[in-house]
Amino acid sequence: MRTAAAAMFCVLIARGSAAAEPPTTAAEARRAYVPEPEPVRTEILIGAHHCPLWEADKPAMWDQVVKHPERTPVLGFYSQENPEVADWETKWAVEHGISFFVYCWYRDGQGGPVKMRFGSAIHDALLKSRYVSKMRFTIMWENQARGRAGVADEEDLLRNLLPFWVQNYFRHPSYLKIDNKPLLFIYRPEFLVQDLGSPQDVRAAFGKMRRACREAGFDGLYLLGEYRGLNPNHLRLMKDLGLDYTFAYCWHVQNNPTPQRAIATQLDYIVKTREMGILPEVVTVSQGWSGWHDEGSIWKIPPDDYKELLRKAKQIVQGFPASELGSKMLLLDNWNEWSEGHYIAPHREYGFGYLDAVREVFSDAPKEHTDLVPDQIGMGPYDRAYRRHVESGSAGTAGPETE
Repeated sequence: MRTAAAAMFCVLIARGSAAAEPPTTAAEARRAYVPEPEPVRTEILIGAHHCPLWEADKPAMWDQVVKHPERTPVLGFYSQENPEVADWETKWAVEHGISFFVYCWYRDGQGGPVKMRFGSAIHDALLKSRYVSKMRFTIMWENQARGRAGVADEEDLLRNLLPFWVQNYFRHPSYLKIDNKPLLFIYRPEFLVQDLGSPQDVRAAFGKMRRACREAGFDGLYLLGEYRGLNPNHLRLMKDLGLDYTFAYCWHVQNNPTPQRAIATQLDYIVKTREMGILPEVVTVSQGWSGWHDEGSIWKIPPDDYKELLRKAKQIVQGFPASELGSKMLLLDNWNEWSEGHYIAPHREYGFGYLDAVREVFSDAPKEHTDLVPDQIGMGPYDRAYRRHVESGSAGTAGPETE
């Protein structure tokens, strides 16, 4: 993987990017670290969903990417626990106009003190990274694993889960807050009906969460629920639950669409959701999809077409009422869902192409800029755990719960 990562640089200076000079001596290389990020300004906040599945002891998560080597990250098959990985991600994100990540957050067991799965991207990497103050973050509660990732009852929500979030995330200076309200994304809000008893019970619990946040010094709590469809009854349920906004984690476009149809379908979903007027939305745009095992519809939007999607989505967002959260931000799907086929972080096929598109559409920064990669300053590799896995001849299959 070291060789593969080094070879990638040939594609990473496209779309106006320029290469930086590497260290000239071994001593300089040893002293090198990720250069301090230089954020670019955007009129609205641009966030990206962040997939935290890439832990050192789960090498089989990369099996699908082995089948699709064009997806290989510039970091190689990295271990996300390393704070240097978080610092590279921060640098690449903020220098292209992405100011926050929405980390998928997995609970591991209900009804007691909080335990997590895949928590290392936040706790071991981001929060211990040198440039954590340069990047904002929020979480999407991945509550779809029944009996494991949700809540046992209202007491579990209010006595265990919410205090953990407040203490570990909401109070952190880098956690995303708007109007002094933390943002909490919920992947399957409808599952809370079974967890808590009824839609009315969910609404009451959400009200108690907001009050608890005010008592903790915030001005409330923004609650956003995931939905990627156009069923008005589902949107009405989300409204009845007391959610503030709907958003999509990704858009499933059927029947292996062309890039243009993938663009048109996403925009159609966004516009029709708005026209129904049931629940306001925060817009998400998707770069592609394959599923974890190439199941179902498979598609990908190249960077030039992606730029067109971003421009049209920006126009839609600019038409939202200024009082709505949806006028202040836009979400990108996905930073690093390598195995599922949606990703915009630097990788072998398009280099920084997707990030350069984001920078060009949303920031006022010059098109010409430098995109630096670890090999240039003698840093890395970040794939030692994976290489040990390959050398040992271990095998296995892996995949997250269905999204």
